Amino acid sequence: MVFDTLEVGPADVMYGLKIAADKDKSPLKVDLGVGVYRNELGDYNEMGVLKKAKDELYALNPDHDYEVTTGNSRYLANAAKIAFGSHSSVFDKERREKVASVQTISGTGAVHLALMLLARSSKKNSRQVYIGTPTWGNYIPMCNLAGLESKQYTHYDTLTGGVDFESVIKAIRTADEGSVFILQGCCHNPTAADFSREQWQTLAAEMKSRHLLPLLDIAYQGLGNGIEEDSYGVRHFAQMGFEMIVCQSFSKNFGLYGERAGACHVVCASETHVQPVHDQLRCLIRWEFSSSPAYGSRLVDLVLSDSSKQAECNQEFRTTNY
Repeated sequence: MVFDTLEVGPADVMYGLKIAADKDKSPLKVDLGVGVYRNELGDYNEMGVLKKAKDELYALNPDHDYEVTTGNSRYLANAAKIAFGSHSSVFDKERREKVASVQTISGTGAVHLALMLLARSSKKNSRQVYIGTPTWGNYIPMCNLAGLESKQYTHYDTLTGGVDFESVIKAIRTADEGSVFILQGCCHNPTAADFSREQWQTLAAEMKSRHLLPLLDIAYQGLGNGIEEDSYGVRHFAQMGFEMIVCQSFSKNFGLYGERAGACHVVCASETHVQPVHDQLRCLIRWEFSSSPAYGSRLVDLVLSDSSKQAECNQEFRTTNY
């Protein structure tokens, strides 16, 4: 028989909790499993600006063709601008961008794609990926899937409830040159222990001296201290001239969970490296899922392409009780 040697896969706590919560019909239940922000009634919380964008998209009545393999270019440009800032050094004066951006199946897909790209790197040490724990449960399995070696260090200090910064710095100083560090940009999952601006600055200086590659996962931008504030780490590393990867999601902040709208941005040393990197990403997407879902990215694009809608969005981030 073909499948008789297959064993049951490792248990997924989140999957089990979701199944159990859906089966529980008690009106008093509270689902603390899957990360979805809900209102006081326990229902899906839709942003006002998103409702307007949905009405606008409905009126535009776009077709249902596939997006190009690498995604909607305007959406990607807008996504990059809120991650890096519109005046970032990654966009030079001649607009020769040093960023290779592609659309992904939300943040999970962005991280997976980034790790698959790193696995194809010719540099041996780029196969070592450092992950601070406790952390999001998918990082280590995805490293394994990509054939990358994951190394763990302590991120969370149980005594202070903050970052164990001594542990982080020790990991950086002992890592092999060229190693990758996965760092969460804001609203750390699952500890909420974020780096301060001063700690981001120290991290950047230490990683620069060790020639390490940051992989910044920014899945909650806008839900911490605001769009600009939550991207401080990303923008500081970019200003320092790092080669880096930024994995972006609009699931949490825009409430587009099931629409799977994300992006992967690879900042290259120069514009000459952008095309080969972009083409490798194109190949990986084509071979795996061909193209990303269109609906959610179209909604995000409508909001980010309109300054008044973006201002309204930022205001909702500041005032909504998630």
